[in-house]
Amino acid sequence: MQVRTRLNRREFLAAMGFTAAAVSIPGCSARSGKRPNVVVIYTDDQEFNQLGCYGGKVLTPHMDGLARDGIKFHRYYASSPVCSPSRYNVLTGRYAGHCRNLQKLYPAGEPAFIRWNTDLLPGEQTIAHTMKRNGYVTGMAGKFHLFDNEAVQQDNPPDADPNDREVKARIKANYEMFQAYVRDVAGFDYAESIYANNLHALALPKVLQEHNQEWITKGALDFIERYRDKPFFFYMATTIPHGPVPLESMKADERITPAGYLDEAPNVQPSRGSVLERTRKAGVYDTMAPLTWLDDGVGAVLQKLDDCGLAENTLVILASDHGSARGKMTCYESGAKAPCIIRWPGKIGEGQDNSDLVSNIDIAPTILDACGIEHPRNVHIDGMSLMPVIRGGKIKWRDSLYLEVVYSRGVVTKDWKYIAVRFPKDVQAQITAANRKEFNQEGARFSSKSITGPLAVRYNADKDFPGYFDDDQLYNIADDPAEQVNLAGDPKYAGKLEEMKQKLKKYSKNLPHAFGEFKEEGQDGPHSFT
Repeated sequence: MQVRTRLNRREFLAAMGFTAAAVSIPGCSARSGKRPNVVVIYTDDQEFNQLGCYGGKVLTPHMDGLARDGIKFHRYYASSPVCSPSRYNVLTGRYAGHCRNLQKLYPAGEPAFIRWNTDLLPGEQTIAHTMKRNGYVTGMAGKFHLFDNEAVQQDNPPDADPNDREVKARIKANYEMFQAYVRDVAGFDYAESIYANNLHALALPKVLQEHNQEWITKGALDFIERYRDKPFFFYMATTIPHGPVPLESMKADERITPAGYLDEAPNVQPSRGSVLERTRKAGVYDTMAPLTWLDDGVGAVLQKLDDCGLAENTLVILASDHGSARGKMTCYESGAKAPCIIRWPGKIGEGQDNSDLVSNIDIAPTILDACGIEHPRNVHIDGMSLMPVIRGGKIKWRDSLYLEVVYSRGVVTKDWKYIAVRFPKDVQAQITAANRKEFNQEGARFSSKSITGPLAVRYNADKDFPGYFDDDQLYNIADDPAEQVNLAGDPKYAGKLEEMKQKLKKYSKNLPHAFGEFKEEGQDGPHSFT
């Protein structure tokens, strides 16, 4: 059963407290200290084929340049492959199952339903909090998607006029609330060019539901210029290539933002018109042109680091929140596995390709390690620093990764994948052998005649993966990377199935919620992490 709790606007604002700390603005000369800066660029739904360095037919020279000058990962996984929990993973270094909001929503004796409900609550610690406590200025621009903005924002009808005085006031109030949440709850000193959620969920008039990469880029450039003399941590979370169709947004008014119309369009990267000129000349399909629009924004940020004399002392991490075309919001490879590139001149060897099992929960501990910061003992982190991997040499590294989303949990190793689907008691009570395929992995029931939920199987995962409705799934991903043959019922693989189940049981032990036979009600395990 899916449960949501909502605060009214007054309760929400009171719970937040709005205690954003003022940050002094230093001078403009580049600093000479040795503490590294950090820039994390987190793209939205970006696939491997949407980067040239991974073999895509696209024009992405700046992102490709990061791979040329650093390390490119081929087995990087989003621990929870959908927008919100993936962002929780990257900002906390923790599995989404540790999220306090999930502990509020679901009893410990039932599986937690993990989707767009991993709200970051006041008091929960992020990498930004830790960096700030250790002398770093922290900033963010772009998509946040870690709180229930729908519960508190002031509504605007889809056909509302953004220039109407009352509509404009509501848009402004919503946006300032989003900024304050990012500062006060997520730990960022600076919050500009913020998208609190996907565009359709922002109570914006339809005309304002368009991407604006230049606006996000400007937020990043302004931050770097303002704080170039201090060590900084900056998180730039883009909204593309996620929907709505970015190609259409490239034709929209360049002054459009979630804060309303700007007085003038940002002039911070090559023009949108030039994007199509360049991609067509390169033989790239128009549908892939928005990747060049995104790449121009990344290039502007990298150029700013160069211009400020900061590039050599800045760790840059580029990663996608998850895959998109197939398997999004599942534990399958094409949804969970995504691009990831890290560049740090002089510290990371150029042109590296890495196939170790790494995850977005590793990003936070990697940053702390690179910056010489010991993570607080009272703040739990599930990930591991990638610095030993990046530095090379023979090291003992993990042999498996844990995945969790909706009511499925998975374990992936070098050659194998195990996926378990376990529902809460009220859903289990409805399932029979005859109707099992009427229940998707979200626990929503549908039939061929009617759909009681919003979608039968989201993103058509049942069409792409024959084992989608099986409660236990075992794949030899070395031989079957598309996960088309479920070996869980084959007696020849009974030993491997039990081995993978035991791995999942070990991961489940340290998570707050029960999950079928892997962790039952009353078993020991931490129930709350800050």
